Amino acid sequence: MEISRNGIRFIKQEEGEKLTAYRDSRGIFTIGVGHTGLVDNSPIAAGLVITAEQSDRLLLADISYVEKSINEEVQVSLTQNQYDALCSLVFNIGVSAFKGSTVLKKINEGDDEGAAEAMLLWKRAGQLPEALLPRRKRELALFLAK
Repeated sequence: MEISRNGIRFIKQEEGEKLTAYRDSRGIFTIGVGHTGLVDNSPIAAGLVITAEQSDRLLLADISYVEKSINEEVQVSLTQNQYDALCSLVFNIGVSAFKGSTVLKKINEGDDEGAAEAMLLWKRAGQLPEALLPRRKRELALFLAK
């Protein structure tokens, strides 16, 4: 499967988009839509500015890594909304965290309700235990939408 345009818009809305480099909540230089990797083969540094087109390319490259993981790990059929919601979750928590998650376990057991509940467990951001709960609730709503 592939993420839909709606899924890409959802991630952009949740992550935000900044064309100037900044430090995220963990102190990591970030640019575009949550991109922390290289830009034009160079590390992100203070003062780096990119175009909206560059940001879109970086996002699509980052999402392809997320899609690859979901497509390899999920053993059941998903709706497009479920897939898009998972892309947002995995984009945020990371591929490694997803691979060992209860979310993935419940999905592969065919337990959509259990998977949705497990998504809510990923609500912590740094020292803020409930910081991501509103996002998780929006992902959950998308995941359960028909």
